[in-house]
Amino acid sequence: MRFIICILFLTLALLGNTQITGVVIEEHGHTLPNATLVLLPDSILITAEEDGEFRFRDLSPGKYELRTSFLGYITDTTFVELVKNESFNLRIELNHDHEVIETIIVHEEHAKQELTLQTEHLHEQFFSKNFEGTFAQTIEKLPGISSINVGVGIAKPVIRGLSSNRIIVNHQGIKQESQQWGSDHGLEIDQFDVSRVEIIKGPGSLQYGSDGLGGVINIMPEKILPKNSFDGSILSLYKTNNEHWGGSAKLGFNRNNWFLSARYSQQDFADYRVPSSSFTYNGFDLPILDNRLKNTAGNENNLSLTTGVNKDWGITRLHYSHYSLEAGLFSGAVGIPRSYALTHDGNYRDIDVPKQNVDHYRLSLNQIIYLGSNHLALDVGYQRNIRREFSQPEFHSIPLSQLDDPNDKLAIELVLETFSFAAHYEHMLSHKWKNIYGLNAQWQKNNRDGFEYLLPDFKTFRGGIYGITEKEISKDWLINAGLRMDLGHNETAFFKQYVWDSNEAIIDSLLSRATNDYFFNWSASLGTNLSLLEDKWTLKANIGKSFRVPYPAETVSNGIHHGTFRHEVGTPELKSEHGYQLDIGAYWQLRSFKGSLSLYFNYFDNYIYLGPTFPARFSNLPEAGQIFQYRQDDAIYTGFELQWEVDLRPNLTLHQTADFVQSFNPKTNLALPFTPQPSLRTELNFSPFETKLVSNTYFEIAHEQHFAAQGNLRIDRSESPTPAYQLWNAGLGTDFLVAGQQIKLKIQVQNLSNTKYLAHLSRYRIINVPEQGRNLIVSLKVPFSGKLK
Repeated sequence: MRFIICILFLTLALLGNTQITGVVIEEHGHTLPNATLVLLPDSILITAEEDGEFRFRDLSPGKYELRTSFLGYITDTTFVELVKNESFNLRIELNHDHEVIETIIVHEEHAKQELTLQTEHLHEQFFSKNFEGTFAQTIEKLPGISSINVGVGIAKPVIRGLSSNRIIVNHQGIKQESQQWGSDHGLEIDQFDVSRVEIIKGPGSLQYGSDGLGGVINIMPEKILPKNSFDGSILSLYKTNNEHWGGSAKLGFNRNNWFLSARYSQQDFADYRVPSSSFTYNGFDLPILDNRLKNTAGNENNLSLTTGVNKDWGITRLHYSHYSLEAGLFSGAVGIPRSYALTHDGNYRDIDVPKQNVDHYRLSLNQIIYLGSNHLALDVGYQRNIRREFSQPEFHSIPLSQLDDPNDKLAIELVLETFSFAAHYEHMLSHKWKNIYGLNAQWQKNNRDGFEYLLPDFKTFRGGIYGITEKEISKDWLINAGLRMDLGHNETAFFKQYVWDSNEAIIDSLLSRATNDYFFNWSASLGTNLSLLEDKWTLKANIGKSFRVPYPAETVSNGIHHGTFRHEVGTPELKSEHGYQLDIGAYWQLRSFKGSLSLYFNYFDNYIYLGPTFPARFSNLPEAGQIFQYRQDDAIYTGFELQWEVDLRPNLTLHQTADFVQSFNPKTNLALPFTPQPSLRTELNFSPFETKLVSNTYFEIAHEQHFAAQGNLRIDRSESPTPAYQLWNAGLGTDFLVAGQQIKLKIQVQNLSNTKYLAHLSRYRIINVPEQGRNLIVSLKVPFSGKLK
């Protein structure tokens, strides 16, 4: 069967070779992803790829007119005359249209660290083609990126083995704050509302402060529409594995450079299917009835509004969003599983306890002021994150007599309020030399409630100032350097809660002492970027010192964290982490072969992690087992990322990525917990034809190889080995016209062979619950746009 598929691909690829190829760039040589190209007289419409490249295939000999456009740039018209079996290559350069000011200047990337660090740029085309359950799971196709997930609706990103408070998600200029210290706490981002993302792999503490030592994910604002125009889209999504329905509607307009954009998204999903009939709890095999994981249904609702003004003096943007999630938690993962909690009630869509409800409110103001060749950018934001976990009190030996309301099922409530401010000024000393000066500050307040205890009330402050200089030594050689000073403060309240036995007798207490700690830190960076052989090769190198301030969850927690299935205890004496990090990268772009190789080495002083107590101490809480406590040791994270792409034929492309992370604790001679499995991904993409009515058509088949996580150098002593596994996936997509209206269709089949496998970073891995089985995903998008009168 595989042989027949390969022969079919190769045969179709040989049918035609008369084509127009090329790349779209702007006046400074940067590529323009998703530029629009119209080929006349055939009226074939396509968009440029993420690297700016485009291709019109299977053309007839003759004369053509090619029109290329991109928001904020003057449309280019190029005339081409083709002969049979000729491949005509173009380099189309677009110039800025000063009457349509580019909506997003490069202030989102103001420190330009992406020039010396490994950086990925993603655009709308990537997300529409790779829809997963969450934003974090969508981006894990990239080398060096993985995710920690709890079921299908809760996930958070991992960069080179680092996650939670070691990476920053910067959402439209504001650092996303949502109790990210918890491995069962997902990222409250509407994946339908994401169209441009920059991922910086490596130390980001210099410009973003504490928590950025592992990397930064910049979710950028969408571009402002041209003056007196409107656009929008309606998108629907369906997944067969858990009868997942999703949809999103967006409408925006620009009237005389005053703009408004609104989006509403909704998703609803049932209990998901797994290729297994049992799981393991505390050494016992328990049933998974009908191969469906009970109580993993959920729903998600999102609303976002953006308004502002775009003038010659600058851009003002006001943004509001509300993310809401209600998701069930598999009963076997919270407390002692009762038989009735594992038996289906006939409704796969209902959400029972245990469950979590999350509401994230966000209000932000972004102001850009043009000052000649310089600019000033300000970001002010307020976030309110409300996380509630519900469970049965008897699952946790909580006497009903201790509750104000015997029917109360609110186990934990955490209300986190965050106010943040950031400013930076970019000063051009010359066209080859600029300085960036910045500051940022963040205040947090957290209040708790519920019959369970894990974390007390606390307040935090993080603030710092920095300076960065960037100079072009020549047209092919650039260097940058920077220095930052920081202050951090944690203030936590005293808290005490008793522990009862089944007879309602007090047998112990959970205690968190009051703390009031200050942390002073500094970070620095030095990087270089060198282009060789007329930009066919690029070399990057960066060496930096970074830091991270311990979070209250690591210093004063004391209770069962059900996301990790254990009793966790903080250590008040923790110090700041310090990282010493080296990144080296090589990038090449030849005629039909391009790729990159990145090597990195990170040494962390006072690395904070959870480990079993030694000598062993055991919890008096129900089924909690051995107590885990936060500790500090030195740590090493090193590895590589490789990706390459080759055009086997004009319409047949092979893409492959490989990544490897090795963590090491010199004190224990073991790996650090939650180190991702090495992986190898291969994709074969075939784009057969373009016609007047059909464009951007592709077929692809993909293979994933995830190697085993086992042995002292791959897992910590508290982890179980995870076997290797392989997955086959397939997809197709096309844009077609119906009565003059463009419609975008995407189809994916994940886990084609319905393979039973365990993901090492899944929170259900601990109880041997496998990941989703076969899943067919269909999305349909109807975009529209026009001019306002």
